[in-house]
Order: sequence, then C-alpha cells, then structure tokens
Amino acid sequence: MRRRTHGRVATLAVTLALAALADVLSAQMPAVDSAAADSVRVARTQTLLKHSRAGQVLYQRLPYGSQGYFSPLTVLLNKGFDHFQAKNARRDVWRFPYERAFRNNVFDALANPGRAIEFHPGWHRWIRSEVLPFTFTTGEARWAVNYTEHMLAGGLTYRALDEWFRVRDVPLPRLLAAATTFGAAMINEAVENPDVTSGTSGSVADLLVFDLGGILLFDWDPLVRFFGGTLQGADWSNLATFTTPNAELRNSGQYYVLKIPMPWTRTRLFLRGGMGVQSGLSRRVRGEHSLTVALGADTEMRNVEPVTGAESIRLKFGGGVYWDRRNSLLASVNFSPNADAVKVNVFPGVLPGVGRDLGTWVALTREGHLMAGIVSRRALGLGAGLGW
Repeated sequence: MRRRTHGRVATLAVTLALAALADVLSAQMPAVDSAAADSVRVARTQTLLKHSRAGQVLYQRLPYGSQGYFSPLTVLLNKGFDHFQAKNARRDVWRFPYERAFRNNVFDALANPGRAIEFHPGWHRWIRSEVLPFTFTTGEARWAVNYTEHMLAGGLTYRALDEWFRVRDVPLPRLLAAATTFGAAMINEAVENPDVTSGTSGSVADLLVFDLGGILLFDWDPLVRFFGGTLQGADWSNLATFTTPNAELRNSGQYYVLKIPMPWTRTRLFLRGGMGVQSGLSRRVRGEHSLTVALGADTEMRNVEPVTGAESIRLKFGGGVYWDRRNSLLASVNFSPNADAVKVNVFPGVLPGVGRDLGTWVALTREGHLMAGIVSRRALGLGAGLGW
C-alpha cells in the first residue's frame, strides 16, 4: 500500500511539474519560429490548396507541433496501432501475426459481412448496439465509439491527409488519402483481433459502416469547414516510436480534439477522443498559444472473445494538460490507466537549435519502467526509442 501511495504521489508531482514547465516554455515560444516565416508558409499552402473546395482547414503545413509531425506514416502508426496502448495489448510489432489476423478477421469480415453478423450477435442486436443509438448500457453501446473514433476521427483524418498530399502536389490526393485512412483502419482491426477464428460483426460495423462512411461523409466540404473550422478539429496523436531492445512499437495512439466556442470568452470547451474520452477547458493564454486541462476516462484493457468476437473494455480515470500554438499541439502531459501511467510528448519545433525538427517523449510504465523516444518531422515522423 505504501508503494502504491508513493507511486501516486510521484505521478502527481511529475504531472504538475511538467505542466508548470510547459507554462514557462510558452512565454519563450516566439523564438520557435518567426511570424514572418509562418506567414510565408501559410500563404504558399493557401496557394497550393486553391483547387480544394473546402480550402485550408485541417492542415496548414506548420513546421511545429502536431502539424509538423503529421504525415501518412504517422496516421498508419497511430491509427493502425492504436490498440497497442491498452494495458493487455501485445506490442511486438515485428512478430505480430498479421497474416492470420488479416485472413481470419479483416478479409473475412469484408467478404462475408452478413455471415459475421448472423453468427454473433444477430442483425437486431447488431443494429441496436453497433449502428444506431438504441442502447446505452455499458458494453452494449458500442455505437458511441463507432461514431466518434471511426466516423468522425476517420473522416477528419481523411481530409487532413487530402490537404497534406495536395500541398505537396501529389496526384490524386483524395484517392491516396482515402486509401491511407482505410488501410490504417484495416490494420487497426487486425491488431485488435489477432486471435479470432472468423470475421467479427464489430469489424463489419467499423470498416464498412463507419470507417468507409466517415470517408464518404467528410467528402462534403461544409461538414469539413464546420468541424475543422468552427470546432477547431485537429489531430493530436502521440509520437509513435519503434523501440529497442524489446522490438516494440510504443507511444502509439490516434487522438482527435475539438474546441467548442463559448460566448464572450477566450475559453473553449475541449473534447478529446480516442481510446477514451476527456473533456475540459482550453484557454488562449498568450498570443497564438493555448493551455488546456482535461479529465475523463481512458481504456485500461480491451478484451475480445476469440470465437464470437464479442468485445469488452474496462475504463478508468485519466486526464492531461496540453499546450498548443494555433491549434497545433506542442507538448502534453497525460496520466492514464493504460500501459503508460504517465506520458510526456514534446513535438517538433519546441526544442532549440538542431533539435528544432525533432520531437521527443518519455513515459513511466505501469511496471515502473522508464521509456523514451525521439522522432523526426523530416523523416515523416519516423522515430526510435528505448524501452523494456
């Protein structure tokens, strides 16, 4: 009991100290990048996006923060391997049984969706629990995650990638964005269900209804402008990193945030979705900078019954402190019930000098181990780290 108490006190102390550090650093942030240089980059991006009907909404090609880190590779790592955060997940990215997981679940669910639904739980219960908001009991209301994590986050990812490809003059940007987003969703289903013996009804709902539906729905520009502009939707995913000597992928996780305006104030209501939900307040504290404090429930464990594919999750209390510039996340401190008890992410553009293009993270695991990693925005967010 004493050891557990000491651990909680240490966690709280680290969180408060790092939050204070972020506040101090924000006062020095103008040195990160000049306003003139930002104006040039934004002007060039607006020119390159002239053929985009919705305009520049989700991706501004900022050289710092989560915008500087974002790329098709980071989407594949964070969205595809989102489940690796769970306390009971296997993270052996190089030895994972991909062939079995894709064959038994993903490809079978796509080829035989009706059979998967009829096997478990049946059409009536599937529609009530997975598709329409007709049930609200814990463990049955899976539609809530489907609408937020798969449809909303997937749709915003698709359009952010479209803008990422477009500003680089890559041909067929929306087709590539759709393929990357749906490919990451397929990886996610394989990673979540490595041991099932046939396609699951949950994967049918995720892939064919909500992941695909999000891509089609967010092809509608007014919706993109509402979520990306009015609500300031943004990708605040983690700095996913390949670690040694354990040959794992750590610190992965896709997170999308919304900042809902509140009348007559610089404060916005903050919502963060992913493997859990957090809500709080975000306030502009200095020029282009904002500080956010949020609390909520994060997924500690996720279990899948191998025969029926029935899913269950266990949620526990979590929270975080976030510092951003122009809605591009610069640094965050999170405490969570999942694999990492305390986690700090510092994005590219914060470190001085030669470290300007690098992001770094450090985490204290549930087992008391210290882990760390570093990524480079010049390498599309690819990184390496140490973990045990």
